[in-house]
Amino acid sequence: MASDEVVNALLQCLKDKNSSVRSSAARALGKLGVASDEVVNALLQCLKNEDSSVRKEAATTTLRKFPVVGSSAAEALGKLGVVSDEVVNALLQVMADDLWFLSFFAAEALGELGVASDEVVDALLQSMTGNDWWIDPRVAQALGKLGKQSNTVLPAVVTWIEEHQDSEYQGSGIDALWDLVQ
Repeated sequence: MASDEVVNALLQCLKDKNSSVRSSAARALGKLGVASDEVVNALLQCLKNEDSSVRKEAATTTLRKFPVVGSSAAEALGKLGVVSDEVVNALLQVMADDLWFLSFFAAEALGELGVASDEVVDALLQSMTGNDWWIDPRVAQALGKLGKQSNTVLPAVVTWIEEHQDSEYQGSGIDALWDLVQ
């Protein structure tokens, strides 16, 4: 278990001017597994920041590490496993962000948290566009994880596929269906 001193130092690093420091601190908090209210609230604040560059760093490390793009706040929230309305709602808001990589990490975090509510499943299904080779597979994986915990996901995915017959999006739905039945 991490000491309070370590956690407090990392919380301070979330406020650093250097985006790499903020990103590393968020990732480290997720790896430590300290799911205190203070840690969760600090990570949520990173996701809610008005400055898109801060939101970016709250959810992902630098894109220079492509294709293994790390994440920070969203990934940390998923790893911490804190399931609350506030966390789920923040991740749902991130799913709708214009920055594609934020949606990517939010989808992964929602899958990790295991919340298979209608709202979460709908948001994930709506985010599958068939145009994004990077996000769609992660959304399919998240739906697959959720489907293993809830009987409502599979019918939703099947309905989604039926509604998107002969469209460019259908492949994403089939990926999700495949993850559900494995």
